[in-house]
Amino acid sequence: MLKKLRGLWEKSIIFRVFVRKYKRYFIFGTISLIAVDIINIFPPLIIKKAVDILSKEVNLTKIAIFSGLFLLVSFCQGVCRYLWRMNFIGTSFRCDYDLRMAFFAHIETLSQRFFQKYKTGDLLSRATNDIGAVRMAVGPGLLIGLDAIFYFFVIPPIIIYLSPKLSFYTFLLMPLTPFIAYKIKDVIDRRFRDVQEHFSRISEKVQENISGIRVVKSFNMSRQEERIFLGLCKEFVKKNLKLAVPQSLLGPVFEYITYTGIILLLFIGGKMVIEEAITLGTLVAFQRYISMMVWPMTAIGWCLSLLQRGNASMKRIDEVMEEKPEIISKNHVAKQWIPSGEIEFRDVNFQYDPQKEWILKDIRLKIPAGKRIAIVGPIGSGKSTLVNMLPRIIPVNDQCIFIDGMDINTINVKILRQHIGFVPQDTFLFSEKITDNIVFGAETGGSDNTSRQFARIAGIEGEIQELPHRFESYLGERGINLSGGQKQRVTIARALAINPSIIILDDCLSAVDARVEDTIMKNILKNFPGRTLLVVTHRLPAIRGFDLIVVMKEGMIVERGTHEQLITANGLYTSLYTKEVLEERLG
Repeated sequence: MLKKLRGLWEKSIIFRVFVRKYKRYFIFGTISLIAVDIINIFPPLIIKKAVDILSKEVNLTKIAIFSGLFLLVSFCQGVCRYLWRMNFIGTSFRCDYDLRMAFFAHIETLSQRFFQKYKTGDLLSRATNDIGAVRMAVGPGLLIGLDAIFYFFVIPPIIIYLSPKLSFYTFLLMPLTPFIAYKIKDVIDRRFRDVQEHFSRISEKVQENISGIRVVKSFNMSRQEERIFLGLCKEFVKKNLKLAVPQSLLGPVFEYITYTGIILLLFIGGKMVIEEAITLGTLVAFQRYISMMVWPMTAIGWCLSLLQRGNASMKRIDEVMEEKPEIISKNHVAKQWIPSGEIEFRDVNFQYDPQKEWILKDIRLKIPAGKRIAIVGPIGSGKSTLVNMLPRIIPVNDQCIFIDGMDINTINVKILRQHIGFVPQDTFLFSEKITDNIVFGAETGGSDNTSRQFARIAGIEGEIQELPHRFESYLGERGINLSGGQKQRVTIARALAINPSIIILDDCLSAVDARVEDTIMKNILKNFPGRTLLVVTHRLPAIRGFDLIVVMKEGMIVERGTHEQLITANGLYTSLYTKEVLEERLG
């Protein structure tokens, strides 16, 4: 038992940190627990004395005295039991709270690569089930283990004192206990980990189906998905039943060992009473103490189960907590820093996986402050990767990207992103009010007038006003009750609401028509004069008036210039532009 507790303690840094943090509560809890256990030792001795006295003569006064002592002992036990429950169980919930907050805060610091490695359902499972299992180990697990250890160290000496011969027979099978516990604990650990990992797969399936419910229904795949989910649930039941076998065996086996000792006690102890080797009171007290040993025997199984579950879950939590943030924030600029918007890319190279091909190769580009820049090219040419590097959504090497002559790796990430209004391809809205979504990134929040102002610039104000509660309307998950074009425009309003010095639109107007896109562009240029604007797009007619158009292919810049210069060059841009114009005319 002590080895198991020490093993769990040593294997998990987080477990150690939180127990140390609440050391005071655990000390008070342990003192209260020991007080309960010490008090619990006296009732059998009181009964022994009472039986021995009353077997000789019946005295009502002595009965009253022994009854009063029994009630006093029970009252003291109740008070101390309340204290250890408040300290142990209450503190386990404090640890649960801290661990959840630490887990969430750590996830918030991790980069895109981490979220490509772990699925959403798996992370949800770790943040709920696994943390819950750790709480049970920190609270009830430690409590039960300490309680059992106390009884194992205190009750056997008392029993030996009462009758060494009788204690020998009753404890004959006790050495089997640690042997059985040692054999079963690793099985529990392995099978519980399998259960938790399978639960993660179930969570992933549920999350995917809820998020992709439109796709599931449109392809009439509801029944198919139900069958797959049923198969996962059946497998989950099988794994839980496999786990239940060793868990269920622990308690009964230990109880069987204890009750075997009680049977031996009745045969041998009864004979000793008849032979007057011990008194009847001693036999009764002996029986009470042996019965009290049933709890620690059962507790061993329960404690080992909780600790093994907690240990397996903590390993899964540690896997995430040991992930290191790729993007480290530095603080080499003042909080009042406001960039003019000059951007420079110097020999930028990037690959998502060292074993795979380069996504960006030798990118050299200087953008003067306040200019309108369009980045175009075939799908997969690295356009989105390039603009994702500017707000450090993905990691950037030192001395590669500069804003106003400063390496962006030397700028505090929070300050950097305060000045970049970034609208990614994948539009995401929270299940909150529309106004809360729009002012989400604004430091001081905003009023309805603020939301309305930026919604007007993004060309979505009129459509929001037609909703039943206008800007106070709540959105469904990921903005499911809005159309694709509406969601894109709300995300544009959200990016503009932070009043950025640099505005990046990453192909975020694909779901609106050319007329609306043109209106939005004009509104941005009118309301944000002098701001640097970067637009990734496939609609080339919309960017004809831009100051610079950058053409990318296979991760490299192959052409650059104004619309007129690129058309004259008759290269890739001309081919893409001609194709786009023909498609618009035919459409």
